Amino acid sequence: MPFRPLQDTQLSLSNLQDEMNRLFERIWHAGVSTRPFDGQQWAPVVDLYEYDDRYVLYAEIPGVDGSAVELSYLDHALTIRGEKSKPAAVGEAERPVRGERRYGTFCRTVEVPPDINADKLSAKCQAGVLEVTIPKSEASRPKAVKIDVQES
Repeated sequence: MPFRPLQDTQLSLSNLQDEMNRLFERIWHAGVSTRPFDGQQWAPVVDLYEYDDRYVLYAEIPGVDGSAVELSYLDHALTIRGEKSKPAAVGEAERPVRGERRYGTFCRTVEVPPDINADKLSAKCQAGVLEVTIPKSEASRPKAVKIDVQES
């Protein structure tokens, strides 16, 4: 195999950049404070799974009522917005001894594949986990074709 330093280096740098972007995305929205970089107190962590007929996104939003969450879809991006309020008893405390939970507004945008039926998005929230079902378009679903075999 011939040595092609410029072409091989470009591929390696591209792979490295992709890996670094994924690393920063995981750190940036790992459910910890993202302030002051994006102006919000926290961001929910998400998982996205693919099935034959749909994608399913799970977002951890503990302490947030599902009716207070807003979902929107535009240009292959699903955006989750909401606010996690401090419980009244927390605000009455004289001084915090330890504070690891995050409160305030949040906004998380996740890029989804283009082969979806955006009109059929559905969501439910249970036990602090938001589940968004994103159906695939009919054209993108796998199809099985029956083949008739004729013997000669």
